[in-house]
Amino acid sequence: MDITDSGRIWEEFGLDAAAADLRKLFPEYVFDGRAVLRLILQGRVWEAVRELGKGITGAFDYQTEEIRTLFIAVLVLGIAAALFVNFADLFQDHQVSDLAFYFVYLLMIAVLMHAFSKAVLIVREILETVTTFMQLYIPTYMVAVGSAAGVMSASAYYQALLFVVWLIERVYLSLLLPAVQAYLLLTVINGVWMEEKLALLLELLHKAIDVGIKLSLGVVTGFSLLQAMISPALDSLQVSAFRKAMAAIPGIGGLTEGMLEMVLGSAVLIKNGIGLYVTLTLLLLCCIPLAKLFMYAAAVKVGAALAGIVGDRRMTNCASRVGDGNIMLLKLSLAVVGMFLIQIAIITYTTGGGR
Repeated sequence: MDITDSGRIWEEFGLDAAAADLRKLFPEYVFDGRAVLRLILQGRVWEAVRELGKGITGAFDYQTEEIRTLFIAVLVLGIAAALFVNFADLFQDHQVSDLAFYFVYLLMIAVLMHAFSKAVLIVREILETVTTFMQLYIPTYMVAVGSAAGVMSASAYYQALLFVVWLIERVYLSLLLPAVQAYLLLTVINGVWMEEKLALLLELLHKAIDVGIKLSLGVVTGFSLLQAMISPALDSLQVSAFRKAMAAIPGIGGLTEGMLEMVLGSAVLIKNGIGLYVTLTLLLLCCIPLAKLFMYAAAVKVGAALAGIVGDRRMTNCASRVGDGNIMLLKLSLAVVGMFLIQIAIITYTTGGGR
């Protein structure tokens, strides 16, 4: 196969159908997949990245106005709560100042809950995007892996990627994401008491979520490495035996072996090119929601930090912990994308054609 003929590669590996399904699922992302693959196979990776970048010009919306409003709301409400607490002596009845504080606190909670609910929806969007994308492109990529490395490697890595999809759907969507939502609810309740009676429970839950994320990444990496220890070696042994058998043919053995080397090298290049194309496309789909999550977390954390200079501790600690919840959502999303990148990196390295 001519590796410079990206159009033929695009059609023979079924990328056209996958791209069509991708356009139906994500109509806001428009880019020329053929051109991107052609640039990658020619070694012009940065030009391929710029070509992909054109696909987000119409979809990229930082929502700066909403983020600015969230930041100002956290800052102003934090300062307002401090005024009611610090100037309570001006009221003949301290219950008036207490009621005023809790009214401002409820306003703060409403603002933070609204922003957090949007962040949760973004995380669900990222998780569903990654799983859908993998289901679309992984079969095609495994065909390329099978042609470059062997059937056993393709089968083993396909199982590993299916395991990642299962992990995302079962652990992240069903366990870790609800745990972050529980963390937020406990944070809101904890802000009612000056003593912060739930502080230790919140700390424990925070650590448990962090451990869950790290453990999932470790399990995925370890499982992939275990797969990489056997299957590629068996495929390499079979190819080596076939190569020696071809080389032993009298008269044409040397020519046949040379042609086999060229075919295998082309297959590895195509496999790596498709792998890079799939990786860059996934990053394109996830970059906008990841940027939004980062800005939500930054707005809440910075607003809480500035309000904490003069604000009431209950209010600022609550806002800061909600910011921590947004950071955990960002970590969840980055871990999911990282799982896929780890898989692609391991597959690329262990099926690199070093036979």
